Order: sequence, then structure tokens, then C-alpha cells
Amino acid sequence: MSVIAEIEAIRLLIARTASLLDEEDFESWVALFAEDGTYEMSAYSTEIRRWMTWQLSDKSTLASMLGDVKEHVRDQAKRRHVMGFPQVEVDGAVATATAAFSLFRTSPEGQTSLYMVGSYEDRLVKPGDTWLYREHKVIIDTRMLDMFTHVPV
Repeated sequence: MSVIAEIEAIRLLIARTASLLDEEDFESWVALFAEDGTYEMSAYSTEIRRWMTWQLSDKSTLASMLGDVKEHVRDQAKRRHVMGFPQVEVDGAVATATAAFSLFRTSPEGQTSLYMVGSYEDRLVKPGDTWLYREHKVIIDTRMLDMFTHVPV
């Protein structure tokens, strides 16, 4: 596959990631991670002048946590990602990608608001024919959330 085709495959993976989260297809979302893959959500605090890690989970922890998510009381709003154009660099079977996102939240009553803004900073691997996340890092610009989320963004 050409480098251009590899870049396009990674861009499609990032778009699929957002769609699967919007659809709450968590099992398919977890399958996008390499066996040693991790998910991290972090934000920089201007008040304490340092990075805060809100979540850091490996693939098996994500699968366990998300397998039980429908059993918990949680925000019933519909979420919708709007993605920026991913910037991708490929070096053989490893790659990096960065993509800005906005996440909107629509309440069951139909009111929509901007929930979160941030970016994905990803490290990817291609152990076979498919690109997978080695590290899917969510850098959050928005730190004051209307409703806490315990599902990935």
C-alpha cells in the first residue's frame, strides 16, 4: 500500500472511532486498539500549572469497564463528534496522528449544546493489514463539564 493509502486508512480509522463512540458501539471501539493499546484523557490546568490525567486505561480495562456501562446510571444525552481533518505521519508500520474535535451533547428533551473541545493525539501500529491504536490520547481543552462522563470521548 502506498503512503497516501496508509494515511487515508488512518484518517478513516479516526472517523470510525468517533462514529462508534457516537453510536455507543463500545465493543467495536475497543477492537480498534492493539493488544497493548491504551486510552488516556488529559487536560492542562492553568490553576495548578500542570497536566491532569483524568483516565488512563489499557485495552482489557476498557473492555471490562464498557461492558458494564449500560448497567450504571449515567447521562442519557446523545453525543455527536465533529472532527477536524486529521494530520497523519506514517513511518512503515507505525504512525502518529492529530485531529481536533468538538463534542456536542443533545439532551433527551432535544436541547443541544457544545460539551467538549479537544484533540486526539494518537500513536498507531499496523501489526497486520489493519491500523490499530497503540495510544489513543484525548487532550481536553474544556475542563468545566456540565455533566461528567464515564464513557470515552
